[in-house]
Amino acid sequence: MGIRMAAGVALVAAGLLATASPAWASKAGALGACAELTDSGPGWAELRNDCGVAIEGSIALSTGERPACVPIAPRGTGTVTWEGEGVAEYAVDCI
Repeated sequence: MGIRMAAGVALVAAGLLATASPAWASKAGALGACAELTDSGPGWAELRNDCGVAIEGSIALSTGERPACVPIAPRGTGTVTWEGEGVAEYAVDCI
């Protein structure tokens, strides 16, 4: 669990927030709990699944776009690719 998520959970427990999710997780289809961005370059990003279940993950690009989701096995890795501009900013779980 990342620091941002842990802080949100603590605030929810204290009754200070209505949600434990970071602000970006309010976007449809974003969880941000299992997928982690581990490496990236022009047009590609590698994700690691930190959970023990299969997921689909993607990334948020600096352009505001999100490439197609890719399947990632439990504790495995997957590569997201895209054409055009944009730098990978963070990973998201797809639902």
